[in-house]
Amino acid sequence: MFNEKIKPPLVLTLICLIACGLLVAAYEATYTDTTGVITDKLTAGLTELYGSAEGFEMLKNDDGTVLTYEGVTSVLWDGENAAFEITADGYSTGGLHVLVGVGSNGAVSGVSIMTIGETPGLGTKVQNPDFLNQFRGVRYSDTVTEEAAPVKAKAVWGTTSQIKNLEIERQLEGSSASGFTLDAVTGASYSSNGMYTAVKTALSAYENMGMDAYFAPTLGYKENPVSLTGTEETVTEETKGADE
Repeated sequence: MFNEKIKPPLVLTLICLIACGLLVAAYEATYTDTTGVITDKLTAGLTELYGSAEGFEMLKNDDGTVLTYEGVTSVLWDGENAAFEITADGYSTGGLHVLVGVGSNGAVSGVSIMTIGETPGLGTKVQNPDFLNQFRGVRYSDTVTEEAAPVKAKAVWGTTSQIKNLEIERQLEGSSASGFTLDAVTGASYSSNGMYTAVKTALSAYENMGMDAYFAPTLGYKENPVSLTGTEETVTEETKGADE
């Protein structure tokens, strides 16, 4: 009776425990902590932006932790040019993982998309060169409207999706008023606006960090740049429609 009812479950449990132990051992043996390391994806992004990743390093705080700012995961620097690793929301939360290059002249040198989780055939179109190239040469001043303070939202009626679309339209109108007009991908307003937000985040970080003053090649960096403070109102939606 014991062998028939008790032994099989015990044997199965033992097998599961052994398998779990082997998985844990394998994970610990192969896991590599990439924190503060320029990964292959970052290297590929730097090569796409500047032709080579040689000379770039990931900036860190005095305690050895990675230097980060609001919306910026890491900053790569070669003493002259910068690249900002940013994860932005498109149609999908965190659907845009990009590297935005800002040259020594303070203008965007290019945008490299490392991973994208947007709607296939719609949001994924933001990785097309024709769309990305419009950001080349854009400066911080091109993304700032005359009204620096955030505009408080007025009460409006409509579904959550309609209100979100209205907010995006206002942002796109704001890009035109600031001197830069975003040519959004048709049917992918969320993804297009996410890319624009990523570029603005990089340029804001560059401006607020005072790259020229803090990271002059002959001086190096000795203290943290000015922290990036949010100046834009964050819009949260509960649901989204079928279309972007």
